[in-house]
Amino acid sequence: MFHKPFRVKTQTAIKGSDRKRLRADLGKLYPKLSPDDLTTMVPQKEDMSITKISTHGGQTAVVYCLQKNPIFFDLYGKIYPTVYTMWKYPDFLPLFTTWPPVFKKLAGGADLMLPGVVVKGGVTLTTFGKMAKGAMCAVSLVGNRAAVAVGTACLSGEDMYMSGMRGKGVEVVHILGDQLWEFGDQSNPPDLGDDGLMELLEAAQQDGSDGDDEGKLDGEVEATAVSGSVQIAQGVEDLALDNCDVQSGGDNSGGATGGTEEEEARDSVEVMDERLKTCCLCALKSKVKKSDLPLLTSAFFKNYMQPFCPAGQSIDVKKSSFKKLSKFLQHMQKQGLLKTKELSKGADSIVEVDKSHPDLRLLEVPDIVVEVPSVSASREDSEYQPPKITEMFTVTSAVLPIFKGQGYNKNHALSAPDVRKEVTEYVRAHNLQGEETKSQVLLDPDLAHILLTKQEGDMSHLKWDDLFSRVVDKMQPAFQLEFSGKPPVLKKGKIEPIKLSVEQRASNKKATVIDNLENFGIDPAAFAHTVQKSVSCSSSVVPHHQKNKGMQVLVQGNQIAFIADLLLDKYKVPRKYVQGLEKAPKNKRR
Repeated sequence: MFHKPFRVKTQTAIKGSDRKRLRADLGKLYPKLSPDDLTTMVPQKEDMSITKISTHGGQTAVVYCLQKNPIFFDLYGKIYPTVYTMWKYPDFLPLFTTWPPVFKKLAGGADLMLPGVVVKGGVTLTTFGKMAKGAMCAVSLVGNRAAVAVGTACLSGEDMYMSGMRGKGVEVVHILGDQLWEFGDQSNPPDLGDDGLMELLEAAQQDGSDGDDEGKLDGEVEATAVSGSVQIAQGVEDLALDNCDVQSGGDNSGGATGGTEEEEARDSVEVMDERLKTCCLCALKSKVKKSDLPLLTSAFFKNYMQPFCPAGQSIDVKKSSFKKLSKFLQHMQKQGLLKTKELSKGADSIVEVDKSHPDLRLLEVPDIVVEVPSVSASREDSEYQPPKITEMFTVTSAVLPIFKGQGYNKNHALSAPDVRKEVTEYVRAHNLQGEETKSQVLLDPDLAHILLTKQEGDMSHLKWDDLFSRVVDKMQPAFQLEFSGKPPVLKKGKIEPIKLSVEQRASNKKATVIDNLENFGIDPAAFAHTVQKSVSCSSSVVPHHQKNKGMQVLVQGNQIAFIADLLLDKYKVPRKYVQGLEKAPKNKRR
């Protein structure tokens, strides 16, 4: 969660009311804590602050700091202690113990697997107590009870036993050495004792040096350790365990196993690294033009690099030694091939390419098709049929008494004319329209309870228009899309219109952003391809910065005028469902 740098949004001194609220929340979350413990953890007068941060992944968290040291952080509504707090209160959370070499894997972003958990004695149904799935827990290393990581249990204690100690045990959220730890004083873990497990570490070392394949560890430890050595951080005590490979049940092979598998994995990583570099070089030399810059890195990988991958093969950054596209491009930047820059929040772009670089000048680009996906073109050729959009209203519990008699249930969707029809039927069925007051409707107890406020309690009649509008206001808005040859699709909420906006980029350049095309059945890739061909400018399709918002189309320059005409004339989108038309340049508007 905190492996990459986070952004500090606000940092303020904590108020007394916030301290009180934090103690109350901790008391509910951890019932075993006494009032004295809570007062000690969150003192009344010592220097404390609240820091709101945004992680690299876009999550928002609240960090509580005591004397500039993070002690708790609120993430997804859960308040986790940091390792700094765990060192002062080692029994604060259930503790899982693992071998020191495993720490290197955890620090690299891995979760703790159950085979790597060190248990003194045999694993029984009560080994992990009544731990629930998702419960907060901590991780320590053999030789020191001081926690090095905090996370959540992936299984309940009973399920861990029933699984035979196989599978994922702890999902790590915060670990010693990450950015949250660096946010504090970066102190090292104190020595809190080994909890009787240190002799197991010594036994593993002794068995490994003797080469006794049949040797057993004292205490019947059930664990699996990774061979090698690890150092937690600079200045942290070296917790190395050389040549130890302890198998579940206590058998020791005296060295690393699976050499062939490791060699194969290493070879596959090297092959993927070479494939990534080759595809990148081919794209930079033959496809990327100066007019395409700045170019989003995600679009560069998808639309420029992937077409150069040989048939039957694939390029996957996660299977390379870089693991992240940003790290791979940083490596290429160090080689002098390109330059990247964060032009918008959370999105890197390639801003410069050195076409004179020796690696590019000497490269022979293979004879393959490198056009931006032809799927978009084929979709574009097919005639677009605009959907029929019908605004709907769903029956809520508030108005259910009105529609229940006509056979409608909660969440049933009705169009505006249908709502008017059913309300009229209700009025007629209950004889609520008199001969003398045809323009008004008499309110029976149900209608009065549903439609009137407390201040209007003495009203006995409503005009027809007021009756319909108040009923609609009590219903949930929805909309129905009906495409040619397909069954209608009903979606709750108001339909979000297509939004056109212009963003300022580097070097006084502008880009047009189009959102919500998918709401109207328009393929963003085909739309981007049409704009690109029509106005001779670069375009790309990227995920929206908000989750579940679909895809965005980015077009170079201010192209509002052309895009507006395209949407209104070719795609037949009603004008009321297109926002941002006023942002078109006045002198270019036809």
